[in-house]
Amino acid sequence: MKAPAINSINTASVNKTLELAGWIDTIRDHGGVMFSDLRNRSGKIQLVFNVSDKDSDYVSAVNALRAEFVVRVRGTILKRPENSINAKLPTGEVEMVVESFDVLNEALPLPFYPGEKVGDETELKYRFLDLKSPLMMRNMEAVDRIMRITREYFSSLGFWDVPTPMLTKSTPEGARDYLVPSRTKPGAFFALPQSPQLFKQVLMASGVERYYQITRCFRDEDLRADRQPEFTQIDMEMSFATSSEIMETVWNLVERIFADFNHKLPKAVFMKFDEAASLYGTDKPDMSLDIGLLSDITEIFRKSEFKVFSSSVESGNKIAAFLCGSDFSRKELDDAVDDAKKLGAGGLVWIKKTGDELKSPVVKLFNDEEKAALRQKFPGDGVIFAGSTKDSFALMGELRKILAQRRGMKKDGFFPMWVVEAPLFEKNAAGRLQAVHHPFTAPIGDIFSDAPASLKSHSYDLVINGEEIGGGSVRIHKAKEQRKVFEIMGISEQEYTEKFGFLLDALSYGCPPHGGFAFGMERLAVKLLGLDSIRDVIAFPKTQNAFCPLTHAPDVVSARQLRELGLKLTDE
Repeated sequence: MKAPAINSINTASVNKTLELAGWIDTIRDHGGVMFSDLRNRSGKIQLVFNVSDKDSDYVSAVNALRAEFVVRVRGTILKRPENSINAKLPTGEVEMVVESFDVLNEALPLPFYPGEKVGDETELKYRFLDLKSPLMMRNMEAVDRIMRITREYFSSLGFWDVPTPMLTKSTPEGARDYLVPSRTKPGAFFALPQSPQLFKQVLMASGVERYYQITRCFRDEDLRADRQPEFTQIDMEMSFATSSEIMETVWNLVERIFADFNHKLPKAVFMKFDEAASLYGTDKPDMSLDIGLLSDITEIFRKSEFKVFSSSVESGNKIAAFLCGSDFSRKELDDAVDDAKKLGAGGLVWIKKTGDELKSPVVKLFNDEEKAALRQKFPGDGVIFAGSTKDSFALMGELRKILAQRRGMKKDGFFPMWVVEAPLFEKNAAGRLQAVHHPFTAPIGDIFSDAPASLKSHSYDLVINGEEIGGGSVRIHKAKEQRKVFEIMGISEQEYTEKFGFLLDALSYGCPPHGGFAFGMERLAVKLLGLDSIRDVIAFPKTQNAFCPLTHAPDVVSARQLRELGLKLTDE
């Protein structure tokens, strides 16, 4: 007898005899009648054990049942009494009266019940219990749906699923590599891939034309809510495609995935990187925040008697400001000042605006022309917040988000945005140019020009409610241009030949124009499900210290294993 999905059992199943298998969820003794819930991944149904009219073996077996025992039950589906209907369950109108059952396996006393809130270490040590909770079951099923939709979509468009190596060469891609020592070549190391970037470009040079892969990536970096040392990437690359064609291909997939989760996405907004930075203070704008955008008020105060601003402007800084259309108490204003200081701003100016009236401890230092300019710049009522530091737009952008979230100034729904044309290069702490995205991104303009540092890139990031869901770019497909980018970044010919020689070779033998995109699959799932951390959509995540309490990985290895690899541990 094939067991039906539990959630498919309803009043149409009444008087049917069924066989079900799953886990005992709870036990409730009502004197002469024992109740339990049988749970498996397809749902939950109430079991009724009428111990009063059964033999002693049956009664003893029922009394021995405990939470998480694995059982197979046989019984009749009956309609529940009206006063015991559970509207929260799909099976809440029916119950199974158990005639017989088999215990397939027992369970030790539980350290916690599935779904119960416990500490991170305990939760991950007993991950097999936590995964049984309805929430985690929902999350894992959602991840499976995303991957299934993705495979069906790309396959329908003629993309090939081509696996790329997990053991590869260590190349500088931003984060530290996870290294794997070679037994056959002592002193040499493989690296686990941070992304399939280089291999998918080689595939384009090989004539594959349309590639996709759902693959694992590895980055040895400090962890936070949206980071894990290993994660899943939905990766794609297309030959002979423009950035618009790639974005359209990606967008159609995103729409399809969101629709499967009953979310209709509005049309995505397109915004250039520089505009996003000037209006939101970030390249990941959150359009769901219902608060004023940033404005540049530098020119208003360039020659002001208010030296806090004019001196800062004279030092080369800009003044960023925004209007929060809401009233603030004095304590809330003080809290905002503290927030700004924590973000790194030396200070924060606030000005209450009602009609044409401006109130602030500093307004008396403004002249009439400056006051008039502020009224014109911010026509609504509320509080103007302004700051002038080296990174004033980024800092005020962060403050803007903090205030909006604290005051619940957030619109419901999803607000997607394509952020395009990021700078090709930026300066690092040492003053050297480095790639904003990665060094394989194609420039807009001539890379051989006299001012390569000012070039924009053929890049495009998909941002939804302030979270980057994924990003991509048109790639450099000519070897001489790729070499020039390496040279601009201060990478010597010897180094780039050693690290990227195989890519340069591929670009030198008829590589077509190409570009691609990559999603963080877990980030996409978190956004769809309204969760806070990608850990909640990973079956076996690591802790903040990149440790797995379930398996105790990473762990020491034997001296024999080290000898075989030609390795020796030191105290340094």
